[in-house]
This record gives sequence, C-alpha cells and structure tokens, in this order.
Amino acid sequence: MSPRSAAAFIAIVYLVLGLVWIRFSDQFLLAIVADSNLLTEWQTFKGWTYVIVTAGILYFLSKMALDRERNLSERDSLTRLLNRHMFGRELSSEIEFCRENEQTLVLVVLNLDGFKQLNSTAGSDAGDRYLQSIAVLLRDHFKQRVLLSRFGGDEFAVAMPAVSWPDQVLPQVQHLQQLIQAKSIPELPDSALTACFGIARFPADSGNSEDLIEAALTALEEAKSMGSNRLRVYKSEYGEHASKRTKLLFDLKAAIANKKLSVAYQPQFKLDDQSISGVEVLARWHHPEAGLIPPDIFIPLAEQHGLISSITDFIMQTAIRELLDADLLYQRIPRVSFNVSAADFNNQTSAQRFLHNLADLPGDLSVVELELTETSALLNLEGVKKVLNVLRERGVQVSLDDFGTSYSSLSTLRLLPIQELKIDQSFVRDIATNAHDARLVKTILAMASALNLRVVAEGVESHQQARYLEQQGCQEVQGFLYAKPMGLQSLKSFVHNLSASAAQQ
Repeated sequence: MSPRSAAAFIAIVYLVLGLVWIRFSDQFLLAIVADSNLLTEWQTFKGWTYVIVTAGILYFLSKMALDRERNLSERDSLTRLLNRHMFGRELSSEIEFCRENEQTLVLVVLNLDGFKQLNSTAGSDAGDRYLQSIAVLLRDHFKQRVLLSRFGGDEFAVAMPAVSWPDQVLPQVQHLQQLIQAKSIPELPDSALTACFGIARFPADSGNSEDLIEAALTALEEAKSMGSNRLRVYKSEYGEHASKRTKLLFDLKAAIANKKLSVAYQPQFKLDDQSISGVEVLARWHHPEAGLIPPDIFIPLAEQHGLISSITDFIMQTAIRELLDADLLYQRIPRVSFNVSAADFNNQTSAQRFLHNLADLPGDLSVVELELTETSALLNLEGVKKVLNVLRERGVQVSLDDFGTSYSSLSTLRLLPIQELKIDQSFVRDIATNAHDARLVKTILAMASALNLRVVAEGVESHQQARYLEQQGCQEVQGFLYAKPMGLQSLKSFVHNLSASAAQQ
C-alpha cells in the first residue's frame, strides 16, 4: 500500500465513522433520555466520547499503516528477510557489540549457480518459489542468533555474531552447501542448483559493515571465478584479482565486439586406421598485452557475464566458413564439433540461433556435433532437451563431454538425444598404471557399446593409453599423441600430409 493509499484508507474510515456517529447517536440519546437538562449533559459526554474513540481508532490505523510501511522498507517483499539496506544497519550494530565484547563476527554471502537457467526454463514464478524455499532453508539451518538477508536477485547474506572461527562456522556453511545441492526443484525434478560462498570476518578483514560486505562479495567473486559450488574465505589479494578480472572482462567484451577472437582445431582419429574422424573447434584469445589467455580463464568469465552465446556464434560461424573455404569439411573432415554452454539454450530462439549459425553449410547437418558437459546440461535440462530435439531432427549430432565426472550420467543419457560420449582425460591419464581408472574406462566403453553410442577418449598422450583403449573397444581418440590444437593453415598441411602418407601405404 502506497502512502497515498494508506492516507486515503484512514480518511475514509474516519469519515464513515463520523457519519454513522452523527446519524445515529442523537437518535439514540433522544430515545433513552427524556429530561432536556440531562440530554444537554449527555450530549457533552457524547462529544468527549467521540473524540476519545476516534483518537484511539486514528492511532490504531496510523500505527498499522506505519508499521506496514516500515516493515516493507526493512524486509524483502518476496522472502521476508532483511533487505540489503536494513541488513547493513543491523550489521553495524552487531559489529559494535562484538567490538565492545572483543568477539568475532563472520559474514557469509552466497550466490546460486544456474538460477538464471531455472528462471528462463521453468519461469519466474518457479524461480520466486525457489528463492522463498532458500529463505526457509536459511531460517531452519542456523539455530543460533544470526542476521539473514536477501541482497537481491539470487544473492543472500548471513551474519553470525559472537562465533568461534572456523569451528562454529565452516561446518555449518559446508552443510548448507550440501543442503542446497540436494534441494529438489518441483518444476525440474531432474535438475539441481548449487551455490558459491564468500566469507569475511570481523575484525580480521574489516572494522565496519560496508567494508566487511565488500570483502565478502570479493571472496564470493573469487569463488565464482573458480566454477560452481565453490567457497572462498577473503584474502587481501582477492581485491587485486577482482580488479584484474574487471579489466579482463572489459577487454573480452571489446574482443568479442571487434571479432578479435580466433579458432583452433584439434583433430580426432579412428583408432583402427588412424584416419581423421573429425575436429573439435576451440576458442582462442590473443590479448594485445597479456598474450594468449587460456580458455579456462576467459570462458567462465564469459559465462558469468552473459557473453558466452556471442562467443559460440562467432566460433561456429568462423570455423564453418574457414573449413568450407579450405575444402576440408565433408571431404577430408567428416565431422566438426563445437563446445556449447547451458547459457546457449536459455531462450525460445536458441534453436533458430544454432540453425542460423549453420546456414552456410551446403550439405547434411550431421557433419556438425555439439558438445556439452553433464554439468551444463543439468543446469538447464528442459531447455537443453527442447533445443537438442529440434536440432536432431535436422541431423545435428550431440556429444556428452567429460562423461563420468557428474553424478547423474545415466539419467542424462536417458533424457537427452546423445550419439557420442567423450571420456574425460582425468580417467584416461592413468589407465596404463592405475587399475581403478582402467576399470572405470572399461565399464564406460562396455556401457556405450550396449547403448550403441560412439566413444571418443580425450587426453591420449601415450601409446600405452592408446593400446588399452583399442583393446577395450574404443573407436576414437583425441590428444597430444596424435595432434595438438592448430590453426587453419596448419590443419590444411596436417590433413594433406596425412593423406599423402596414407596414399603411399
């Protein structure tokens, strides 16, 4: 209720009460009092009664309206937790209390991973209900006296005064991390979200509420830069990291806008005859000052700030144009694979966007393969499934990357139209010396064979690894033993030399 509405409500109540009093009070007195002198005296009492009653009603109505306005100004309307402004004021008071009593206060800020995907896939109402459930989880989880706040969006804060660090804090935060990951989403039963946490302490990291909040947010940004479901405790050097990331983000936006990114190609090979089965396209960024920026730095940065779809579009269009111009695609390279992110499936036009990127292909779209990780798929399972089904009808192939590194691999295979599995290099690395890894790879290959899925093993760097994979029935491999990522000209020479060598044999 706005201030104008609250004032109008009070005035209307007062007006109705006054009209009713005037209309009926005189009639009531005339009906019960016959003496004119006594009637005059009772009229006086009636006037005083009216003043007292209406004053009480005005007080009650005004207090109710003001309490409501104050509550709205202090509380987040969706979750009923403190809003950021009031949280800052209460935090200042708690810091003063801890300062006077020489006690520690710990501030925890958390941000949900993949919440945007939940909102876009299941709708804003489902997102609001999930945020409300997180607020309930926070209230139930912390048994001691704490301050709880929703800073805005999918960001929450918990202030824990008078606690012992780290014994009373870290176990609770880590348990909360697990509870969030295990929390079901009714609208997306096969999906789950995680959260990143940033922690700052009084007095170790700051002596006032504003700087303590900034320290916790800086630690949170550091955690998010490392991936999903991470936790970081504030360190002074994180501020320098944040400043560098801000500069890097600015430069990345410029590089995308000016088409300064480039592509590299890593060939994939059939194990039986060593012929090229395809190429994986990789994004590359040569920074004018810092040189080559690794993809594991700028790709997560792009995902966090909504830039990844622009990168995907540029990489797909560039690679297809280069491979067609070089007469490699369809003829000497039967398949081209692109890495995609959950954010690439976020809206209703995602399928059309992919098809637009493939519009220059003169032949069958089965030459194209999209690689996505299990983690990405689970962040936006319904959206991913819907888009991939449309693309599959046009012939586009789908590969599940980093297979086995997530917790619901079989469920993902059941729900998505997959033609290929990529065994993560972390499993391949030690298969020649580690019996456990060897058994895992053997099991994955047996399962893929039973499901009629193609398998590509990543990170093959030794002949021992290649021999074991071939013995267990792996069809294709990719790794430095066969070829490193290379530019287009190097790829043309590589393919030519390979063809010449095959012809001589």
